[in-house]
Amino acid sequence: MRKTRNYIGQWYKDLSFRKKFLSISLGVCILPVFLMQMFFLEVSIRSMDRQIDELTRNNLKQISKEFSLKLESYTDIVYQIYLDKDLIQSLTHYHKADKREQASLYFVINERLKQYAESKREIRSLSLICKTGESITYDSQTGSALDSIWRDYTDLRQTVPYKLTTGKNEVVLIPTQRFVSNEKEERIFFIGKELYNTDNLEEGAVASFLMGIYEDELEKICNGEESGEGNSTNFITDAEGTIISFPDSAYIGQSLSKEEGNLGFIRKIEMFDGWDLGSISYRDPTTGWVFHNVYDGNYIMRDVRDIQNIYAGLLVLDVLVVVLFLNSINHYFTTYLSKIMDAIRQMEKGNMDVRLEVDRKDEFGRIGENFNQMATKVKNLIQEVKDISEKKNQAEIKALESQINPHFLYNTLDAINWMAVKRDEYEISKMISGLGIILRYSTNQSNQMAAIAEMEEWLKSYISLYQLRYGDSFDFEICVENEARELRMYKLLIQPILENAILHGIKDMEGGLLRVDISIAEQPGKIHIVIEDNGVGMEEEKVRYYNQRDMEWSGEKGIGLVNVFERIQLYYGKEAAWHISSVKGVGTIVELLIPAAAKYPEA
Repeated sequence: MRKTRNYIGQWYKDLSFRKKFLSISLGVCILPVFLMQMFFLEVSIRSMDRQIDELTRNNLKQISKEFSLKLESYTDIVYQIYLDKDLIQSLTHYHKADKREQASLYFVINERLKQYAESKREIRSLSLICKTGESITYDSQTGSALDSIWRDYTDLRQTVPYKLTTGKNEVVLIPTQRFVSNEKEERIFFIGKELYNTDNLEEGAVASFLMGIYEDELEKICNGEESGEGNSTNFITDAEGTIISFPDSAYIGQSLSKEEGNLGFIRKIEMFDGWDLGSISYRDPTTGWVFHNVYDGNYIMRDVRDIQNIYAGLLVLDVLVVVLFLNSINHYFTTYLSKIMDAIRQMEKGNMDVRLEVDRKDEFGRIGENFNQMATKVKNLIQEVKDISEKKNQAEIKALESQINPHFLYNTLDAINWMAVKRDEYEISKMISGLGIILRYSTNQSNQMAAIAEMEEWLKSYISLYQLRYGDSFDFEICVENEARELRMYKLLIQPILENAILHGIKDMEGGLLRVDISIAEQPGKIHIVIEDNGVGMEEEKVRYYNQRDMEWSGEKGIGLVNVFERIQLYYGKEAAWHISSVKGVGTIVELLIPAAAKYPEA
């Protein structure tokens, strides 16, 4: 061992000074560069991991929001049926009628269910199950009340959806159930609600209502039309870990093992063979359902391997540069290096258009080309981030302005209006016609701008309907400055404020007054909107809460003041402002200051 050390020592002594200096310099220069690059590579990998987690979680949140919007549209149908007095009355009389009248009522009820079922293509069935065991079902696939998904059941009271619905006052979301028809498996999840005769609540529930919806709709929300393809997939479980929706239907109904965890269960699934599995989950705060993403780490981290290759290439270039520097201090080298550093500093200051002039094909020329390519990629990435951010804002705006199918509403209102005219209920017909006008205005590109003069007429119709609803228990005034009439603002921006003032302020009091003033603000280029009522007022704590800027209202429900303030932030940013003043027992004033949009062009 000692002889070996002496031999190596003597060999090193015999080397020329140039080789000694080169070897020492390579060790001193290259080793730190290598370690630094490995450090930055590790930092890049960790940063990419965090970004992937964040992007995936945001995607799951967006899927959850889309599902919530779908669920809200289904729930709207449930409550329409709940409030359908004609249907409830027919169902109540059905139990007491003779067989001949029952047959007639059965047809009427079934036809009514058919109308509701045709409003959504994904609705498989609508069922009414009475406490006595009688049931009425419309199956949209068979078009029959007799041949339905329940054909194998003699008493629907024994089904899981019925049992989960009974005794619950709220709308119940029921996990996916399996049905077999003609050796073909179908997967349906349900929304249930007990129905009551609001004119006689003492009778208890009239029936349990079940809406069956194809599980495929959940799969489309999770993975789009190309379900099960690619290197990433999504699925849904309930709060207990039971699979509700999965690309491979064979796994629906199975439960994730709490001992093994998500990945332990997923590794056993054949479709994920060969994947370097990773998993991220998001729990929906409303339903409690959990949205999962499973991804192939090898595919996701392919860019990291490219970075590794880039770093390896850069390391080779570093070695060449060091060797050139040690052999000859070249003026060109120092000059070109200064140009690169200057370009990097300009990029640091925000100049993404900086480029190096490349007039050589040597190592320095390739560095210049790589820098230019990198600068172009960085500029494109920044633009992509801006585009993604803008698309996100638009998605949030659309999520805040969730809508029911407008054609369904229009057709339903027209049908009700026709029935009112037929029965000589002209006042009801007038109300329905007014409501139809309001809905057409509201649902026609609701996130677009409209003239304030047009909005003034809509506001009068909107508040008038509330007056009729509450027996003219309050008055209202709308004052619009002439100079402001041709200006534009976003439609439906102040509607939630008016609704909040009526429902929570003046609807139950005598001498209630709602006043709306719209004028040109003293501040140039701004519109001043004041909504004032003499109602019950708000708590000081709530006033302080809503007057905060840059507030995240993620836990808030509904579409009231929170909706308005979120939309103001999304539409106008820091150019807009609001302020709430309220005194208990005296009233509330809401002031908005928003940018004035340009006038419509002259015809």
